[in-house]
Amino acid sequence: MKMEWKKTQCNLCAESCGLEMLVRDNEIVDVRPDPDTKRTAGAYCCRKGRSSKYFANHDQRLDYPLKKVGDHFERVSWEQAIQEIAEKTNAILDKHGPRTFAYVGGALAGAQGDGAFAGFMLNAIGSQYMYNPIGIEFGGHWWSHGKIFGDQSVFLEPDDRNIDVLMFWGSNSYVTHNIGTARFIIREFSEDPDKLLIDVDPRLSETARMADMHIHNRVGSDSLLLRGLIALILDKGWQDQKFLDRWVGDWDRAKGWYEGFDYRKAFEVARVPLAQMEQFARILTTRTWGVHPDLGMFCGRNNTTNSFLLLSLMAVTGNMQVKGNVMLDGFAAVGKSVDENDPKVWRTLETKRFPVLGAYPAGVLADEILSKNPEHLRCLFVSYGNPARSFPDSKRVSQALDSLDLLVDIDIVMSETARHADYVLPGKTGYETPEFTVFQGTPPNIECQLRQPVIGQIAERREDTSIWFDILDAMGYIPDIPDSLYRAAEKAVATNDRMPFLFKLAGFAASRPKYMSKLPLLLCKAMRGPMGSVNKTLMWAALVTSPMVGSGMAERAGWGPTDKHPFLNKIPAYRNLSVMDNVFQAVADTPQGVVAGTYDPDGERSLKKHIKHKDGKLHLWCAEVDGYMPRLTPEAEENALTIEREYPYVLSAGRHSDDGHNGCMRNPATYVYRNPYTILMNPLDARELGIMEGDEARVITRAGELTAPAEISFQAARGYMLIPHHFGLTFGDVTVGTGVNILTSHTEIDDLTGNPLIRYVPCRVEKLKGAAV
Repeated sequence: MKMEWKKTQCNLCAESCGLEMLVRDNEIVDVRPDPDTKRTAGAYCCRKGRSSKYFANHDQRLDYPLKKVGDHFERVSWEQAIQEIAEKTNAILDKHGPRTFAYVGGALAGAQGDGAFAGFMLNAIGSQYMYNPIGIEFGGHWWSHGKIFGDQSVFLEPDDRNIDVLMFWGSNSYVTHNIGTARFIIREFSEDPDKLLIDVDPRLSETARMADMHIHNRVGSDSLLLRGLIALILDKGWQDQKFLDRWVGDWDRAKGWYEGFDYRKAFEVARVPLAQMEQFARILTTRTWGVHPDLGMFCGRNNTTNSFLLLSLMAVTGNMQVKGNVMLDGFAAVGKSVDENDPKVWRTLETKRFPVLGAYPAGVLADEILSKNPEHLRCLFVSYGNPARSFPDSKRVSQALDSLDLLVDIDIVMSETARHADYVLPGKTGYETPEFTVFQGTPPNIECQLRQPVIGQIAERREDTSIWFDILDAMGYIPDIPDSLYRAAEKAVATNDRMPFLFKLAGFAASRPKYMSKLPLLLCKAMRGPMGSVNKTLMWAALVTSPMVGSGMAERAGWGPTDKHPFLNKIPAYRNLSVMDNVFQAVADTPQGVVAGTYDPDGERSLKKHIKHKDGKLHLWCAEVDGYMPRLTPEAEENALTIEREYPYVLSAGRHSDDGHNGCMRNPATYVYRNPYTILMNPLDARELGIMEGDEARVITRAGELTAPAEISFQAARGYMLIPHHFGLTFGDVTVGTGVNILTSHTEIDDLTGNPLIRYVPCRVEKLKGAAV
């Protein structure tokens, strides 16, 4: 019985922590952190990574294509499934047009080949409709970057190694592990007398308990608090005026939002002492700092203005790129920046919503399917996603999925969404096929990884991107290519000399102008066989077209061109591509990944590079936010935050704990010893409701209701209930817990970007009869 430790990376979040997996008979039997992965130096990984064996190997896995026949599924061949899906999709498109087609997924932040290919697939079909987690969590955040920088695809992240104040806002990173080596970093800042750890959160979370300063603000008051904080800084004259004069093009206009603003009253409404806010402001204006915001900001009240004002605070204090926070570069862009005012950008037909970074807000999906408009969504392709459980108002989403003309779902298990599908196709995890994430910028370096599969072929599972490729090819959207391109691709992989193939492919497409828009698909057609993977092909393409090309980043990390064509290396354009091809080869040969690039040490030069506005300046004023400002006064917010009698509490539909994983973990074995399915509530609220620890309680919102045992702790703020999001999973005929999104509403979304308010849901809580007194 052969056993072998193999290096790879975690598939379950964007941090992609290095892992070593013990494989026996094609099954993962043990997992440990990899000490050789630079990205997670110190052999770090969280509970999700250590539990990867439960994710990859279990009896719930799908092994064969399935077709719904009546009220049950029947096994079919791949050939039948692909041909029937292609024919049915084409029939819908021919009759109703491309606006009736959408893709949902690309959801695993640690596995993004599928999302990248989906963009090419949508472009070929002629649709713009993509729905994924950007439209649940990050829409307001990246929209704000777009308004301020002129580009949604770049965003600020703290340079944790080069700041002395680290702040978390709406984030319990000690438990969520949403930053690299989270516990190492938080402990360092908490224990180092020369550093400060600050947490802004209504909760007394694990991160807050370790903080040097805890800003314990009122639930939902973040935007008001930020406007007041900037107003306080200006009133005291503590702003970095030199930075504002140099980099902000509209400061005279933007400062009108803050000058004369009653910040004292704002802090009263937010329930934070003035003295603490003055101390907070002085720290932010005299020291280098960075901030990690998370879902408490991104999914709470006013979530778009939360992000816009937080970015403005960085500029006002001069902590933007040149100090404390850096523009996070990667080997590839996180998405395509979108100007919602461009007439070529589609608005959704029913709800008139626009995309951010190409993704539409998830909360409107059901409305767009159930619309009476003749061009409403009729055909949905889903992979790396489970909208029936993870999108707001899951009952309505399930109703919408059942009304589709065609639903195709690639999954590794029979998920809640798969149960509504017409075809369910067995995909592979990132431990069975090459995968990558574009979130690989960890200042001062970009550590680039191609996740190596550690499990061989099992049954008829296929790589998701290869499945979509075959369907799109069967639909007739991928042109034929000559045998010479196939031969060139085979030679390129066999000799590790891909540059001749690249130029041959480019020449073929250039001689046929209508093929240029399909160049990525032609690349995959030629290369996926020799590469053995569409994902691996896409990563090579991403590197040779990377924003790093010609930037000097790879050269600063010690990379040069390949030595196969020394004469051509003298041509700058060729040399730049050759450098990145060389990086790819190193990444492919090094399971733990390599340092692909190093950031420009000149912060000012780097900031200038990332500002895309024509005037070369940051813009801290925009009409959309200006129209929102009348809502962000102490009087208006006091009225808005006053809890209504029918729903006297606020629910956070999502909570992380050390007992939980995430919705991808579909193995029932993970729930044998873990049962964190509770309603977390403050002891004073529990006393008011007559509820004791462990009592069954009912939570009721405008959208639905559920019951769960009570967990009583001062970690919860007064009036704030929390329910974990990683439940409501169905295994066969057994469902563990209830999916919290039956409580969230498709109508409770941010006015600016449509981001759902799933961390601010008005609710009431009732003690069930028979509970202990």
